[in-house]
Amino acid sequence: MPPQRRVGWAMPDLAEILWDTWGVPHVFARSEEAAFRAFGWAQMHAHGDLLLRLYGLARGRGAEYWGEKYLASDRLIRQMGVAQRAPVWLAAQEREMHANITAFVNGVNAYAEGHADALAPDTRAVLPVTPDDVFAHIQRVYLVYLTLGGQRPAGEPYNDILPYSTLLPDAPAMGTGVAGSNAWAVGGSRSESGHGLLLANPHLYWGDAHTFFEAHLNISQNGQPDLNLYGVAQVGWPVLRYGFNEHLGWAHTVNTLKGWDAFALTPNGDGYLLDGEKRAFTVRHETLLVRAPDGALRTEHLKVLESEHGPVVTEQDGRPVAVRCVGLDVAPIPGIFAQYWAMAQARDHGEFERALARHQNAMFNVLYADTDGHAAYYFTGLVPRRAGGHWSDWAGTLSGDRRELIWHEVHDFSELPRLVDPPSGWLQNANNPPWLATLPPALDPAAFPGYLSPQMVTPREQRSIRMLRSLERPTLEDLMACVNDTRSETAERLVPPLLEAAERSGSELARQAAGVLAGWDHRFDSASAQAHLFSRWLVGLGANRTLSNVTREPWQESEPLDTPRGLADEGAALSALEQAASALLQEYGSLERPWGTLTHARRGEYSVPGHGHLDPFGVFRVSGFQPAAEGMFDMAFGTTYIAAIEFSRPVRARVLLAYGNSSQPNSPHVGDQLPLFARGELRPAWLTRPEVEAHLARRDEVCSIDG
Repeated sequence: MPPQRRVGWAMPDLAEILWDTWGVPHVFARSEEAAFRAFGWAQMHAHGDLLLRLYGLARGRGAEYWGEKYLASDRLIRQMGVAQRAPVWLAAQEREMHANITAFVNGVNAYAEGHADALAPDTRAVLPVTPDDVFAHIQRVYLVYLTLGGQRPAGEPYNDILPYSTLLPDAPAMGTGVAGSNAWAVGGSRSESGHGLLLANPHLYWGDAHTFFEAHLNISQNGQPDLNLYGVAQVGWPVLRYGFNEHLGWAHTVNTLKGWDAFALTPNGDGYLLDGEKRAFTVRHETLLVRAPDGALRTEHLKVLESEHGPVVTEQDGRPVAVRCVGLDVAPIPGIFAQYWAMAQARDHGEFERALARHQNAMFNVLYADTDGHAAYYFTGLVPRRAGGHWSDWAGTLSGDRRELIWHEVHDFSELPRLVDPPSGWLQNANNPPWLATLPPALDPAAFPGYLSPQMVTPREQRSIRMLRSLERPTLEDLMACVNDTRSETAERLVPPLLEAAERSGSELARQAAGVLAGWDHRFDSASAQAHLFSRWLVGLGANRTLSNVTREPWQESEPLDTPRGLADEGAALSALEQAASALLQEYGSLERPWGTLTHARRGEYSVPGHGHLDPFGVFRVSGFQPAAEGMFDMAFGTTYIAAIEFSRPVRARVLLAYGNSSQPNSPHVGDQLPLFARGELRPAWLTRPEVEAHLARRDEVCSIDG
């Protein structure tokens, strides 16, 4: 019999947590508060050390708990006023959500009180957690998303005023601007079954605040089912960020939304100049503690300057640089969790759209499908109402001398791109601008402000559209197959002209390398022996995300899937091919080596061959690798959660959480889904109690209120 544990006190309203064999908690509760408390308890069971570390960093006290490594993060969190804003956001909650978040926190603390020995000693210093911690954490998460860069046009520099490595000091170094996802929505008019279909496939860093936690929440009141919700939350969130219920579901992708600006100020005495007049900084003082390796604490004082633009966070060429972010002081989003909870409770498209219209999410595209056969796309988020111009006019660090550049409002939800049930019957996003959400295009960029989103296309977007458009009558099984597709759109475009160039004027080594590529199927499967040669060539050529700097013909609106094309500089391309081939011969003694012998995905005791690749390779199956020992590369970014859903009655769903549903040491679920990931398999989502009972590994009961 699976282990059974009773937690809390003998109160009349308990929540059951039925843990399945993949470590997914299925929470059965009779009230929202009971469900939220059990959800907090379950997160601690699976990710207790990580959750406490995330909350400690959101307090701006990481250096106090864990040492010098976190001092830069603490300074930035203090400069941005995260801790001061958190209680204000908590006070803005309506009674029900305030009670739910309090219950979630109570569940976190209840687990810690009863299982202190399961937590690392250095994370227990964060206890007890408070509701303020939840709202500090969400601010830190959104700072990461807003400032990471998203998808940028070719040639636009990454603005590192708010560096990713400072915001998330424990995350792997993977470069900039690679956070993203794939998502599809297919309407009943297009699908074979006549039901709506949804594909969710977020690509994030494998760790830190990006870590997903898979869960199932079932709330039945008065004996009647009220909510049957499945999906994933980011660790530390009290609500699911991707989800589906018995009626509908949604998926996100990072959108091309510029929700922050950096302003270089002109110093003037102890102030700065604005429209030619001296302005005074608002000054506040912060005290930080820094723990030494021997446990001793030292004090550091931080003087925070705030301008009309926002807080000063650094200097550039001797000039103070201030930042202004949506969702914080401008158009704050204290209702973010209430909005997600309303989305989760929606029963039809109208209710879901009204939840989105609360406009309490700072960013993200939303792809939607439901049992009525609707499919929808929303470019959501807080877009500053700027003083005109185009996307590129607001890139980089701006002059802080002109008040007209300081925005004070954001565009309303009704002003943003939106598509519902297009004639094509399908919608997609692969972190691209909204303009090619479907084909033929149904959104006109000229109908929106020029600064809202750039006009660009990436090979991954083209691959996404090409696959989806080729499915005449898509099925759930089609979505499951496509999400594992490793064919490179970039290789399809560039290998043929490269082979022609090598045949015409290439050296002996270049022709030898071309012969290898001629036998390649353009896939980054683990067994693909030629993929590494192409990867080394394209990296050596210095291709940007849109390929615009290495192709002869630019992207054309009239040929959205077949341009750009050709090689801009055949000589440079052949030189890069020779260099790539020479390097492989020197390192491995061969031009061919299976991709999966060089790349791996590892977690806990599991290690599987790698597959897929990043932009600009145009692979739908996204995987990002970082150097590891002995010339190997370990997966650190890419596919995390997958959900392929058919909104039939009952709903059919297949899911996967690549790195497993726990990060706690000694948990059997650290990495246990990697073998499925390597084989391209998804698991059935167990959505009913009988299904869960048939795959039960453990049962816990958690009291809904404090005793």
